Amino acid sequence: MTDRQQAPTAAELHEVMRELHTVQGRVQDTCSRLWSAPETRDVAYQLEDAAGDIRRAWEALERISGSFVRVYVIPGTESLCGVPWGVCPDHGNTLRVSGDRSRCTVAGCSREWGHDKLGATCCEPVSHEVTGVSAKPFLACQAHAMDAEKRFQGRAVAIDSA
Repeated sequence: MTDRQQAPTAAELHEVMRELHTVQGRVQDTCSRLWSAPETRDVAYQLEDAAGDIRRAWEALERISGSFVRVYVIPGTESLCGVPWGVCPDHGNTLRVSGDRSRCTVAGCSREWGHDKLGATCCEPVSHEVTGVSAKPFLACQAHAMDAEKRFQGRAVAIDSA
């Protein structure tokens, strides 16, 4: 990498993953609308296959994301959340684990991971500082900040953008 090139960030990789997740949803929506007409069912089958390919690409990016964090993030920096359990980046503390897969339990969320995300340290990008819940403020991702706000409702909790 040259001096002029900036190293990619975890946030950039997660943004690519969000975009791919959106594309997969659009393909699945289009596919479901094509099933209604007999003359377009062949195309619906093909789109269903394409949605599976997109899902596999998303899962590959999820695996790469873990490697990315280990390679590119300097230990001791506060650029990643670091709360000792994982979350759904969109819905917070809503994960369930079965075997070697994790999934978000919010209705309509199709996010799934091919590993125990709940049992792993969170590696989402830091976006907030949470104060008032312990003696020491801590940095957290959006999902963990939402969770802290919910859990400590009624206490003097401050959630500030980091």
